[in-house]
Amino acid sequence: DDEREQLSCQLFRGIQQNFNVVRYHSLVVDFPDDAFSEDSEIEPIAWCKGLVGNDEEYPSDICMALRHKRYPHVGVQFHPESIGTGEAGYQIIRNFCDFAYQYKMNNKKEGVIEGESIEAAESSLPTTVQLKTNDLIASKTSHRQIYIHKLEGQSSSSSHPEEVFQELFSSRENSFWLDSSTGKTQLGNDEDNEGCPIISNSRFSIMGSNDGPLSRKIEYFGIEHPKEKRGLRVTSNSGNTETSTIDTDILSYLRQTLIEDGGFSDHVHMVSFNETEGDQTFHAATDNELPFDYRGGYVGFLGYELRHITQCSLFELEGGHGCTINDSDASRERTNPHVPTAAFFFADRSLLFDHHTGDWYLVGVANKDEYHIDDMLGWMKGTQSQIEAIGKLPSSTISSSSVLNSKNANKNAVEFVPNRPKDQYQMDIARSHEEIRNGESYELCVTNQLEAEITLPKRSDKKLHESPFDLYKILRTNNPAPFSAFMNFYNKDDDDSSDASASLSICCSSPERFLSVKQDPQHENFVVESKPIKGTIARYIGDEGESESSDMVKTINDRIMQELRDSTKDQAENLMIVDLLRNDLGRVCEVGSVHVPYLMNIESYATVHQMVSTVRGNLDGNTSNAIDVIEACFPGGSMTGAPKQRTMEILNEIEEGVSRGPYSGCLGYISSNGCMDMNIIIRSAILTPIPNTDDSMECWKASIGCGGAITALSDSNDEYDEMLLKSRIVRHSISQW
Repeated sequence: DDEREQLSCQLFRGIQQNFNVVRYHSLVVDFPDDAFSEDSEIEPIAWCKGLVGNDEEYPSDICMALRHKRYPHVGVQFHPESIGTGEAGYQIIRNFCDFAYQYKMNNKKEGVIEGESIEAAESSLPTTVQLKTNDLIASKTSHRQIYIHKLEGQSSSSSHPEEVFQELFSSRENSFWLDSSTGKTQLGNDEDNEGCPIISNSRFSIMGSNDGPLSRKIEYFGIEHPKEKRGLRVTSNSGNTETSTIDTDILSYLRQTLIEDGGFSDHVHMVSFNETEGDQTFHAATDNELPFDYRGGYVGFLGYELRHITQCSLFELEGGHGCTINDSDASRERTNPHVPTAAFFFADRSLLFDHHTGDWYLVGVANKDEYHIDDMLGWMKGTQSQIEAIGKLPSSTISSSSVLNSKNANKNAVEFVPNRPKDQYQMDIARSHEEIRNGESYELCVTNQLEAEITLPKRSDKKLHESPFDLYKILRTNNPAPFSAFMNFYNKDDDDSSDASASLSICCSSPERFLSVKQDPQHENFVVESKPIKGTIARYIGDEGESESSDMVKTINDRIMQELRDSTKDQAENLMIVDLLRNDLGRVCEVGSVHVPYLMNIESYATVHQMVSTVRGNLDGNTSNAIDVIEACFPGGSMTGAPKQRTMEILNEIEEGVSRGPYSGCLGYISSNGCMDMNIIIRSAILTPIPNTDDSMECWKASIGCGGAITALSDSNDEYDEMLLKSRIVRHSISQW
């Protein structure tokens, strides 16, 4: 009849019979015996086959869609929005929107949007979510200017980044090196837009410290710390070093200071020095003159526990009111007081190295007054002379000695103690399976902390904070990765053990990009990219003396990569995180712009092969910026699972409220021009000094975070072994140290 026809939603109109969908649910519809009688108000409209041979656990047919016979309600038991469902999913959603619109029109409901089709409703929707950035956009009134001096490869005599960092920055209490240590080339003959055979992830390295006149160190202590310590501390280098405490969080501070600095600006003055005349010339940088996005700005890390701030922001963004953070969520007795929730430098003077050309770029940010500009130009001249001098030194005198000494020492392996032992970790996996069966989560990234105390002979020629760089040199040699990094955060006096400030080193060899924001050369917008990694398998290295390029090694690794590529479990892990990231980016990117150019590619690194996807979207620079992207996506879905909010609540219980620290967070830069590049902090060691009464020795606490995604297909023994595999190269490097 007419009423029945009106209620009939043609959900599958235009879709062929028997099509593939993605389902990663744990619940199924259990129909009673009389479910299919005429009196039943529920009518199944789609089915799929269950797992053959598992009739006791799974029914032979599983209902995938149903509708109510008397009300306009339709339900599906799969994910039409998933990237894996594809075009059929888009058609299903459009069919339902058409049905819902026509139903409202036919019933003359109050407030119905007038129009002839669903397009009328679509046209009334906002194209982007309005976030907190309106005052920050593309200001032309910045009171600071960006200056860049290029030192071409032949001038610097091939000064290597490790040598330059060691000579210029390794002795500084506060320093950073965003180290693209692979210099890895594209497979096959593919090249990027600049004709560079080096993968863009690995092309540029950035380094510096916080001793410029405009530099400052920002340390944020969040909810995982005691109340009396919480807050944000800013240490400025303007004239005298001053520290102030501010009652705000790190993201609010970054957003506010960018406003005060005049917003994002990409106007760059290129500097050339005339050695004969003893002066310099300036010209505006052209679009093709700078092959990188970095223009100075903020460099640092956001620890995993910043999730409390970002999740509150999302709650309020999506209509919630009065978000409060549960003060009992964190186990503060097991939070390292020297490790802040987040820490950044404002880098007004930094160096960038192009691995493709061998060129160095000196990047300076200065106030618009003659004194600051002259001071910055003096820094550029002095740094150029230092880099040129380093390039003339014998290549072996600086970078390799500590690594060789460590390798030849043949030390015993350091014993790491897991935060939760194997039996408990396997119980945690069982708990995860229970939560999945109960429909609380699809995937949980369960992690653990491996900890050890390291005692080293104290070197008379080095201060305490200089020792961790020796470890980092070993790690980057053992496991070069495109998003490696080294960071030092210390007081000017190593002996100052006050809990009020940070004392830590981060030695990171991450292969994973969390988020990048780059300018679109074709438009005024930005392109956001994330490259989640889910799926890891050990790489075959070969026997001692066996070449990596030998036919046998290649054949074995091809077989291993195919095994990973065909793994149903790893495909499921990767797919769920891709869908989660598409949802996260959809909050801030332009509607319809989020896409997946590469799904489940296999990438190879020094010790492992990994399954990597790429998710991209367009960001309107007039409404949103990099801080908004972080707020919408942090923490990375590859370190939480899905759905994110509920899964993080479960993980907090499983991990006993212990802070993950920097691990699972992100590290990188937020540039003065609005661009950003952040990794996921994995394959990393966090070092903090331990007070020691023996003047001849120094003591360190080393913490390695590691874990894996748990799905319904996970095996507890395999997952524990995978956790150890992911930490193996870091543990081995620390043993060499």
